[in-house]
Amino acid sequence: MKTVKIRFIISCLIFCFLSCNKQKEQKIEQTVTAQPEMVLDLVALQANSKLGKDTVVTVINDPVYHKTKKYHAVNASLLLKNEMDLSKVDIKNTLIVFECIDGYKPEMPLELFLETKSFLAFKDVDAPKGSNWEKIVKNGNEMNADPFYLVYTSISADNQKYKWPYNVIKFHLEPKNKNIEALQPKDDEAAMKGFELFQKYCITCHAINGIGGEMGPELNYPKNVTEYWKETELVDYIVNPASFRNKVKMPTLGITKQESQEIVDYLKYMSGKKIEVRK
Repeated sequence: MKTVKIRFIISCLIFCFLSCNKQKEQKIEQTVTAQPEMVLDLVALQANSKLGKDTVVTVINDPVYHKTKKYHAVNASLLLKNEMDLSKVDIKNTLIVFECIDGYKPEMPLELFLETKSFLAFKDVDAPKGSNWEKIVKNGNEMNADPFYLVYTSISADNQKYKWPYNVIKFHLEPKNKNIEALQPKDDEAAMKGFELFQKYCITCHAINGIGGEMGPELNYPKNVTEYWKETELVDYIVNPASFRNKVKMPTLGITKQESQEIVDYLKYMSGKKIEVRK
């Protein structure tokens, strides 16, 4: 009888030991795989006086104002390093995405951003009294750069690798392959040409299945743009938007009609790949 009791007690101890170990393993696994949210809210940092030390920077031939400008600014890459734990990020395979008030979301390699002396401007030295910014005039519309404008002191505005977004409110860190895997037409070589052009010219303003910018309309859900635009007119519109609409927000991309057709062919391909966009 005593032997049975001893065996029972030993079995219970072994069960408890294994259960505890399993729970520990699960906790360890959760600790390893958990990833922090890679979003930096610049407006919140400013409200809490956490942007860092400010300085005055000079930008020669500013691409937005088209002249030499001076700004009150903070070191953008230093701010990112101070506020995010980059030891948990694969820097070589990560993009930094700049979210703007109007939904515009340009991006560039995080590695390139960190290598460059970039500044987050929050006030224009030349702004009129009572304002933080000199007015920006674009396509007949007036606006300002508030709350932040990303600038560089040693990079030419002609270098397309670098982005100069204004109205910036957040920095996002995302894997380089996130958009490629979700939007790439792997089974269609012809559509691939249009996909590459879409990635280069369109995705900063337009989304497909919720992936991309929000400045322009979503192009695939619930209806693909090719389902309610005449194809020939859509091709012509992409080449020269101003020939269709006065004070149009969409810029002239400088692409050929053939390239525009390839973009439209890609959009037609994606019409069969709709994914519900949840708000």
